[in-house]
Amino acid sequence: MKTVKIIAYGTLMTGEGNHRFCQNAVRIEPCTVTGTLYDMKCGYPVFTPTGNQIVHAELIEIPEKDWKAIDGLEGYPHYYNRMLITATLPNGSTEEGWIYFMKEIPARARIIARVIESGNWKKR
Repeated sequence: MKTVKIIAYGTLMTGEGNHRFCQNAVRIEPCTVTGTLYDMKCGYPVFTPTGNQIVHAELIEIPEKDWKAIDGLEGYPHYYNRMLITATLPNGSTEEGWIYFMKEIPARARIIARVIESGNWKKR
């Protein structure tokens, strides 16, 4: 079975509302990435790859066949984009995974967007 590694920092994480999209995951591990995490005040966060914040996430390995549904949820490529990024695992090793991101917060959303200082969606 072909698999894909995604890095989830919000509603796809374990215990969150959209984790059902990862129900066939073959592996889930905590990890961190560097960037900036924003609370959009509408039930989901946004990650931007700029900044030096440590963002807490999960490396989730899913069957490749499940990736299309997650792309749909994330509005890829019209709302979110995705890129390969290096994640650091608790043991200090690194792995690459696909992360959904925005290059910048849209101007109309900047009014409500707030940086999640902890870098942790679950502890916002």
